[in-house]
Formats: sequence, C-alpha cells, structure tokens
Amino acid sequence: MKKSLKLILISLVQLCFVAGAQAQDAGDFSATALDLSRTYPGGSARMQALGGAQTALGGDISSASSNPAGLGFFNRSEFSFSPTFNFVYADTDYLNTSTSDSKLNFNFANLGVVLNKSKGDLVDSKWRGGSFGISLNRIADFQNRITYEGNSFNQLDNGNIVLDPNNPKDFIEYTVLAAGVNNNGDISITNDFVELAYETYLIDAFQINGNEFMVDRDIYVVDENGNLPVDSNGDPVYIPAFPEPQYPTRQYETINSKGGTYQVSLSYGGNYNDKLYFGAGLGILSVDREVERLYRETPTLTTLNQLELRDNYTLSGIGVNATLGIIGRPITSLLLGLSYTTPSYYALEQSREITLGADYLQSTNYRNSYEEWTITYDPFTYNITTPSRLSGGITYFFGKNGFISGDIERVNYHRAKVQNGDDGFSFSPDNQAIDRFESAFNYRVGAEYRIEMFRVRAGYSYMGDPTDDDIDHAENRVSFGGGIRTKDFFVDLGVVSSMGRTSTISPYPGASAAEVTNQNTTATFSVGFFF
Repeated sequence: MKKSLKLILISLVQLCFVAGAQAQDAGDFSATALDLSRTYPGGSARMQALGGAQTALGGDISSASSNPAGLGFFNRSEFSFSPTFNFVYADTDYLNTSTSDSKLNFNFANLGVVLNKSKGDLVDSKWRGGSFGISLNRIADFQNRITYEGNSFNQLDNGNIVLDPNNPKDFIEYTVLAAGVNNNGDISITNDFVELAYETYLIDAFQINGNEFMVDRDIYVVDENGNLPVDSNGDPVYIPAFPEPQYPTRQYETINSKGGTYQVSLSYGGNYNDKLYFGAGLGILSVDREVERLYRETPTLTTLNQLELRDNYTLSGIGVNATLGIIGRPITSLLLGLSYTTPSYYALEQSREITLGADYLQSTNYRNSYEEWTITYDPFTYNITTPSRLSGGITYFFGKNGFISGDIERVNYHRAKVQNGDDGFSFSPDNQAIDRFESAFNYRVGAEYRIEMFRVRAGYSYMGDPTDDDIDHAENRVSFGGGIRTKDFFVDLGVVSSMGRTSTISPYPGASAAEVTNQNTTATFSVGFFF
C-alpha cells in the first residue's frame, strides 16, 4: 500500500525515531523469574492467621512444605482441607483519571493428610517416631484484575501539534515511529505492533517527494457528520488525525490475570526425645498462569471509530525442589527452628496470541470497514531456576495459654536464572536484568491465645523488595483469625489483608504509565479430622 495525497500534515521528527522493541517482550522472562521466586508460606487457616510464622512451630499440615521437622510434633494422624475466597482490588491512576476494579476468586489454599507413627509415652526410647505428610499448598497467586483509562493528547504550540518521540500519545503514533520504510515505499516491519497496525490499515507508506517515502498514520479528520473536509473544488482533503486537547484519544485497558503456583509436598518429620525434631521433603510444583489484556483506543472525529488490541498469554509448567528442616527445644517453653529450601527448577511452556481489530466509519477501495489481524506464536519452552530460601524461627510458649512465633527468611533473588530456550534462544538480556535484583529479607510474626477449646490468632508479614527501581515492591500483610479444637476435629478461620502493593503498566512502549495499587484480602477456612 503506497499513496500520494494532495495534503499531508506530517511532523518530520517522525523520521528520526526508530523503535526496536518487540511485542514478545511483554512476556518478560526476568519478570516471570521474579514472580515465580516471590512465594509465600500460605497453608492452613491457622498458619495464615499467624502471618505465616511457622519455621519453629510444628503440629500443622503446613509444615510439610515450610519446615518438615514440624511433622515430628504430631502424635496422631490428621486429614484437613482449606478452601479460600480471594478478593483482589486495584486502584489505578492514568492521565489524571482514577479507576478501580476488583475480582473474587475461589481456590484451595491447602489440602493434605498426616500419617503418624509415633511411640507412646510408656515406650522407653529416646526415638519417639515421626509422621509422613502429603500436602497440596498454594504458594503463589496470580489472580488480579486491573482497569485504567484516560484521555491522551499531544500538546499544541501556536496551534501546531507538538509530537514527542519519547512519549507517543496513541498506539498508531507509536507504530509510525517504530516502523521503517525504504526508497521503494515498502514498510519495514520492525516489531509485531507495527505489523498489526500495517495489516489493519492504520499506518502506511506515503510518497512525499520524488522517490522519498515516509510512514504516517492512515486515519483522517472528519466533521461531526463523519465527512472529510473538502477544498475549494469540492474534493476531499485528507488531514491525518492526531490526538490533541480538543480532540483527544480515549485509552482504556483491562488486564485479567488468573492462576497460581501449587506445591505438592511429600515430607517426613521425626522426633528425638521431644527435644530435637528434624525433617525432609520433596516438593513438586505446578504453574498455571493466564493473562488476558484488552486495550481500546477511541479517537475523536476521525475515520477510525475504534481500535481494539487483544493479547492472550499463557504460562504452564512443572518444577521440583527439596526442603530440609530442624527444630530444637532447649527448654520446655522455647522452640528454635531452621529450614532450607533448595533452588526450584521449572520446565515451562508459554504461548501467546495478539489480535488487532480496527473499526472504521466506512469501507474504502483498499480496506473494509472492519479489519483484523492476528499473530499467533508457537509454544515456547524454557527453564527457570528460582533461588533457594533460608529461614530461621523462634517460638515461645506461655504455658498452655498460647504462644508467639517469629520468622526471618533470606532470598537471593539475583540467583534466579533463565535458560534452555527453544532453538538456542538467548536469555542474556533477561539474566542481566536478573543480576540487578537484590537479596531481600522476609519477616513474619504471629501469636495465638488459647481459651479452653477456642483459639484467637493474629499476625503480620513483610515481603522485602528485591528491585532497585523507584517503585516500592515490598508487601505488607496483616492477619487475624480463630478457631476451635477438640479431640476429634478442628475448624479454623484465617483472614489475610495486604496493605497495598504498587506497580506501573503501559499499553505500548513509550506510552504514559498507569500507576497501580493492589490490595488483596483472603479468607481461608480449614476443617480437619484426627484419626
């Protein structure tokens, strides 16, 4: 498609900008490595209410994944399950417009069984036996829903549109700046967004002088009735339509994320003389993630009614790790715990499909009133190694009235690695980005008060920020709950509320960024039976 028009208003600054960012970069591998590395203890409602502080606290099915030594505290077998309601809420600020969105999700935080083989008090042996535990634990949650919108426009200088090559004000402007063109008028498809825009007739190559061509937008100004302006001879005049203060482009995007990471733990914990508890476990991990992005632009008084970009991304895979743990009881009321989880090794596959639809006022001799183009990526396989985790904990008991427990955990996020991509794909840029991650500490503290069969609990946790950018990615959570415990069964409730996590997101490279603040509240119910 090459056209020569009577009147074309183009800013020559466009000739000086070439962008090489690929749309595939939206599946940022370093970001994926970070997301898989930032896991939380989760587990039963009891442990969630305690802020996840469990390194030096046993007798709970959650120990199978966090510190297997805790299984050594069991003196009878147990089956339990923990359904969860997860409510996520996101506030966004984009181009001076505030928007909110939310989502409710149901899943299982924990499911498991402990098979106890301990020795009775009458047996004269320091070896007190132990327990084998099998648990399914949700250690990461990708559920989220973000919506932002706002009016985008270029500034005017004495009535002339001023284009900023570093901050294109709409999707079309970005693709114009990113595309190249040769002396024959053939557009260079420098990235996937350029291909989408070109194939849906949003951009084209135009002849401006002899054999000189340049890329520009292929949408034009119309009046309130949808008609092109005309010259003195009554011929239509094609004036490229740019976002400006009086005629802005409305930008809107919804991002819906689903899925999570589950760990199946096969663990054993032993008990020596009620003084030393030790354990080991094998973790089998499963990752499932879907991200659906729907982005719309609605310009004002142009030949284009609306463009819609749909981007669907999926990630799935399995992984494996191992955990070793020990808990000591130097005095009756004090427990000291230590656990180490090896790096987790993931085999992953991701796929992606992006579709751009352009809805025009009417058809022309070279395009329809609606044009659509889809790019489907072949499934891509690779491996990610996430860093090991070292946790220490302490628990102090106030007789039979309750206890207070605290954990500290260190994670070296820069030890993550992406490798073994299809066709020798190089992950060097991603691993260089990972090298810039920092080590971080996570803190967890919780307390339980006992009144006969009733339990009241509260906790707090802090997940450190491993990045060095200007955004605080640390996460604070407060929790509370309670329950009842009899000789045959228990019922617990744990409520966890995050205190806000900030991030930024842009619809396309160079666009203004939306500031996102996420809040998350989960309510977990645990029901268990002893046998």
